[in-house]
Amino acid sequence: MTVKTIGIMTGNSLDAVDTVLTEFDNGRMTDLTAHTIKYPEELTQAIIRLRSELIAHHGDTGFLENNPFFDQTLTAYTRLIARTINELCARSGIDKAGIAALGLHGQTCDHFPPSIAAGQAPYTLQIADAALLANETDIPVIYDFRSDDLMNGGEAAPLAPIHNRHIALDLKTKGVFPVAFCNAGNTGNITLISEDSHAHETVMGWDIGPFNHFADLLMRTQKGLSCDMDGDFGRQGKIIPDLLSDLFDTAAVTNKKQNFYLQKPPKSSDPSWYRLNIEKACAVYGFENVLRTAEYLSAYTYVHTLGFVPEHIKMPNTFLLFGGGWKNPLIRRDFQTLLNKEGFILDRHRPLFAQIRRRFAQVPYVDFSDRFGYSGEYMEARIFADMARCRIIGEPFSLPETTGCRCPTVAGIYVLPSSGKKYLLNDLFDHYHTADLIDNNWHKKYSRAAKGWQNKKSQSVSFAAKL
Repeated sequence: MTVKTIGIMTGNSLDAVDTVLTEFDNGRMTDLTAHTIKYPEELTQAIIRLRSELIAHHGDTGFLENNPFFDQTLTAYTRLIARTINELCARSGIDKAGIAALGLHGQTCDHFPPSIAAGQAPYTLQIADAALLANETDIPVIYDFRSDDLMNGGEAAPLAPIHNRHIALDLKTKGVFPVAFCNAGNTGNITLISEDSHAHETVMGWDIGPFNHFADLLMRTQKGLSCDMDGDFGRQGKIIPDLLSDLFDTAAVTNKKQNFYLQKPPKSSDPSWYRLNIEKACAVYGFENVLRTAEYLSAYTYVHTLGFVPEHIKMPNTFLLFGGGWKNPLIRRDFQTLLNKEGFILDRHRPLFAQIRRRFAQVPYVDFSDRFGYSGEYMEARIFADMARCRIIGEPFSLPETTGCRCPTVAGIYVLPSSGKKYLLNDLFDHYHTADLIDNNWHKKYSRAAKGWQNKKSQSVSFAAKL
């Protein structure tokens, strides 16, 4: 049965709302139309402030209750999303009656997963006003996708692997297998679809750590620009080995003083852990050199993380890129160079990089996912279109091997517009026999697995997947 959903993504880069309408038909995914609206600067700054205040309050959602600044910021954020959806439909002549649901991620403001909690109560915090979005678009919304996984013992991230697996099923028919999907947003994450020594399919995925974060922060604070467009500033600098070594050790350190780069998967990260004393670094090394080294770090850690691929798993030779960070040609070239036995490597990492390189059956192939018909620009938004579809049909979207959850997890809850319109939902629920998975009892403007969720009796958990 054909299902059409719209996926929505607003990432930690805080630069735009990305939306994509995707049709799912018997395993085939087709993007029908997409639309993006850039954030106004005042909204970007408001969310940065809100996120900082929430972190200062240690993720306590009590801070959000009766908070006018939170309400105003969330309303502006939600209405920008609604405007993007409505423009997408209007410009493309799309009949909303044919859209089953919107898949809404929300804005992550704090993340404290089990891999970091070390015995403390884990939580994850995304903010979203799903009810307002449903009313402004008159389309059902499915949202809060991370909570179910975390409540089921998982990291609540990354969410890309199952979507990438769906794409890999198509790529395999084209002779592309095994394959790695490489996402470069504010944070980088990787998915590997491969097979073990017994030819059994394997799915692995984890966060790598900061990718765009430092380069974008440097550009904003030192040049008043959103990013290093085309690597124009970075190419004026050079890679500083001592700084690279220092960044590897200190740039992504958890609140438990652990180097995130060295933690074994499953693992997920949070920008609140990313550290760089910009003023000091620029004073010592110069802005262009700090920027170039930070950009190199993004590619360097992407190759370094391949050391976590177990020996009994076939190492992919095909690396498909998506996410804004790969638009920087310097980082893209660095990644390919490091894969191909060139590029600067810290002495302490030479054995590991040599071991990784020996595992390639042939020269690694690196290209954008667009090369095979899957838009990289809208990959993350499409993930949530896919998640909405999977919620409707009752299909798990996280697995023990991707997030560390206890069992395959069906994720998300839904809210209807006040008009009561369900459009296709009733027919879809009947077709897939998933009406028992419906849950509409959460009315807060933040995720169910926010801090303190263990003590709340009204939590809705839908992870009991029927397999």
